[in-house]
Amino acid sequence: MDLPPSPTESNEHLRPFVEAEQQFVKLQEAGDHDAAVLCLENVLRQEQATVQQMQDNVLSSLFERLAVGYNTLGMKYLKDGSTEISCRFFEKAEALTDQANLHMKRESRLVLRAVTYNNMGCFYKSMSKLHLALQFLRKAQMLEEKLQHLCQNPAGTHLNLCALLSQMGKHQEALVHAQKALSLLEASPPTENTGNSESLVCVAYFNMGAEFEHLRRTKEALWAYRRAYDSCLSELGEEHALSKQIYSCLTSIQAKIKKV
Repeated sequence: MDLPPSPTESNEHLRPFVEAEQQFVKLQEAGDHDAAVLCLENVLRQEQATVQQMQDNVLSSLFERLAVGYNTLGMKYLKDGSTEISCRFFEKAEALTDQANLHMKRESRLVLRAVTYNNMGCFYKSMSKLHLALQFLRKAQMLEEKLQHLCQNPAGTHLNLCALLSQMGKHQEALVHAQKALSLLEASPPTENTGNSESLVCVAYFNMGAEFEHLRRTKEALWAYRRAYDSCLSELGEEHALSKQIYSCLTSIQAKIKKV
């Protein structure tokens, strides 16, 4: 009778994937995101036969890291102005997080799909394809509402929607998203570990002020700008560019009110 494989033997086929993930983490920490992604792509290509035989989501963490890597590179190349390369990485992330990929845990896959849609919304906004950007941001919003507390930054999605809708001249709808973002941030107050969360509060109030101003609700705009400025001073300091920008809007609207 054949003996069952020992735990060491049964896990031996996972060794290349474990080592690739470890290398990915090291490369990401060193800031070499291209090499990090290439490392995971190589192991998936080299071990393709093994991957195809695997059931369930044994390799979920590897695919999750790869989706994060694709999104990181997509944003990196977008900031560099290399839009064709950026688009290619976002499309890879979208394909990787498709429901056909049974290697990823469902919840993790959907969270990363929401991140991908959000980034694709930002990508198309930067290309001035506003209606396409809106489609992707709405997809991200729908997924985040379905997943609720599992998503990383639903307030950020609402702020992205606010900025986009404002650019499209839809100021009432933009205001609603700024208010939703603020509500989410207040429901989950920023902690020391959430680097930019408090500055998101500044941005939420600032966006509210801008939309109130577009809607000619001057007193409400003044209130929102004051809250934005107080929050920004507390979080970022007087010399920060955002503080200066908010202060400029605040003094401008105060001058308008005095003229009335």
